Formats: sequence, structure tokens, C-alpha cells
Amino acid sequence: MLKIVLLAQLVALATAAPASGTCMCVNTAALHVRDQAGLSSNVVATASSGECYKFNGGVITKDGYTWYELQNVHGHSRVWAASNYLTVSPASHCGSSGSTGSHSFATGVVSQHCLECICQQESGCTNKPCADDVGSLSCGYFQIKHDYWLDCGSIGGSWKACAADLHCASQCVQNYMKRWASHYNCPLTCEGYSREHNGGPNGCHHSSTLGYWTQVKTHSGCAHVQ
Repeated sequence: MLKIVLLAQLVALATAAPASGTCMCVNTAALHVRDQAGLSSNVVATASSGECYKFNGGVITKDGYTWYELQNVHGHSRVWAASNYLTVSPASHCGSSGSTGSHSFATGVVSQHCLECICQQESGCTNKPCADDVGSLSCGYFQIKHDYWLDCGSIGGSWKACAADLHCASQCVQNYMKRWASHYNCPLTCEGYSREHNGGPNGCHHSSTLGYWTQVKTHSGCAHVQ
């Protein structure tokens, strides 16, 4: 009997919820988030792989799942998601501390601070109209090209619609970096991401992208962005 009790205590410890405020990232292609815990609750949004959100501290076991309460998911201040599909991740993937502006970007491998600096460089972080750039159109907040949008998963319904929506455009950047940065051994830093954004999947290794990185760092608060 003592062994059974001890085993139960160990299992409880192993499955204990993280501390409130812990960064949790989605580890499945599409995760339904709901207004309440449980499979019968309303789905209010769908989070994609690599999106990261802060754990709000709520834990409920229902319908065969342990549900975690998350903060600020796609405009919803408090939602619930099955913990099976969430992974504890570095705080930098969730926090907006150090950001140079008031914008709220999609979360993922690129920090909020870095996204702000790239966004400022590309458009002043405004929905800049599509314009010709080296023989093809670049559009929106991050001046996203059609091929870039295809590489980020063709999200948001259409290329131009996604580029013109800050959350979708920044999610496209997150997806693009998640796909290519490690594949091409790019540094997982703002310099690596910035140069890749400017020069394509292998852009971090092109000397032609060094000037772009220098320009990114000239924006307010970006001199030491990580």
C-alpha cells in the first residue's frame, strides 16, 4: 500500500502544472482553444504550431484531458486548451518586454522586440501598400513577397490579405523562420532572422544582407535587440 501511495505522489508531481506566467507553445498543427474547459465548450480560436502564450494558472481535468488556461490568444483574454498539445518554452517566446513599440505580434521563435525592429525597418510598422521591389511586389507591414508567403504556409486566406494584417503577417514571419533558420544553420538571433527575412532562406550567410541588419539596428530601441 505504501508503494502505491508513493507512486501516486510521484505521478502527481510529474504532471504538476507549471507556474502561472510560464510560456507555453503549441506543439501540434492546429489547436482549438475554447471559452471554457471541456470538449463541449465553444471553440473561439485555432492556434498554430509554434504560437506561444502565457499560462494563466487555471487547471481543470475534464473529458479525458487536463486543460490549461491561457492569456491573450487571438484577441481573447482568457481561453482554455488541452495541455497535451502545449510545451513549456523560454519566456522570450511569449513576453513583449523590451519591445520598442506598442504593437502586439504573433508569438514564436522570433522575439517581440526583434519583430518590432524588422517591422519598423520594412514599413515604419504600418500597412504599407504593395510596391515593386527587385522585380516583384512586396506588401504590408513586413513587405512580404508572394514566394515568402507560400513558404510560411499560405496562411490568412490570401497573400495580400495576410500581409495587410499585422497578426497574420507576423505569424508568417514566425513560420518562415521556424522553417528555414535551423535548416540553413542561421543564428537563432535577431541578426540571423533579420538577414534571412531580407535575403531569403539562406540570407543569413549572404554578405549582401549585412547592410540590412545595420539599418534594422538604427531604429529606436533596436541597437541591442536580441
